[in-house]
Amino acid sequence: MSMRPRFVACTAVCAVMSAGVPAARPQQADVDPASLMTTPIVLMNGNRAVSQGTGFLFASTTADGKADTVFLVTNYHVVTGRAPLSTQPRAGDRIRFVLHEDRADLTKAREIELPLYDEHNEPVWVASETYPAADIVLVPLPVDVYRGLGPLVFTEAHTRADIKIRPTSGATLLGYPYGFYDQKHFLPVWKTGHVASEPNVDFEGRPVFLVDVSAFPGMSGSPVLAVANGVYETEDGALRSGRLWRLLGIFSSVPVVRDPRAVDRSAFPSDARAAETSLQLGYVWKAALIADLARNYRPKAVRTP
Repeated sequence: MSMRPRFVACTAVCAVMSAGVPAARPQQADVDPASLMTTPIVLMNGNRAVSQGTGFLFASTTADGKADTVFLVTNYHVVTGRAPLSTQPRAGDRIRFVLHEDRADLTKAREIELPLYDEHNEPVWVASETYPAADIVLVPLPVDVYRGLGPLVFTEAHTRADIKIRPTSGATLLGYPYGFYDQKHFLPVWKTGHVASEPNVDFEGRPVFLVDVSAFPGMSGSPVLAVANGVYETEDGALRSGRLWRLLGIFSSVPVVRDPRAVDRSAFPSDARAAETSLQLGYVWKAALIADLARNYRPKAVRTP
């Protein structure tokens, strides 16, 4: 994957501020705001690219609705190269991602490189203590990362948009499959499937639901949206019309099953192995968990050496 925008090294400590409103600009490009809230994330180990995933901007808000702390949300395995609870050493020490600089000229973007560990070698991200296996991290962004940009961000209000979600409801992922996307304008690919489990029931007791979608490596960390264009059903069953979307959660991974019946044992009786089969399903960690982590975030106290 190639990223060509201006490089900004970011080593400042996390701070709290409003995302701000940019000054008057020329006519903005007609793109969906969610496309500008999403970014490819490259895990780096020194100067070597290890892997690529997806992330998106999410902000906690003040009492008057202004953005407070801005986070980059992605999967735990995107920033470590390892599954949650893994005892294996981390695969990288920093990430690279992109923020648009000018909504009137989408070719202008700022590439950010952000360390994942502080001077005490502790992770800078926030993860769930209630669900330690949750494949979610929130990386607080230093103010210098987005200073002067007025970035568009998801907030908790986006998780409560008045759209009724049922099994078979549409579910759209914004991401970068195998690093494929519009690299001139730094815009993600939108891939749409359907909710594949009861959305109001925690799948296997975790804050997760399933989607039926064709997803690929590079899409881990994608925001998952319910998108209404035209007539849609509200939570109370009423019908309305308009353009609306709701943040449902973050795409994590696809379940793979081992099926010994898929092997022709008669042809290879001495070397029969169980076949691994993708179900074309994906795990989505629910947006309420993201909002809860953002709402309860407190900057770490400064430690003395």
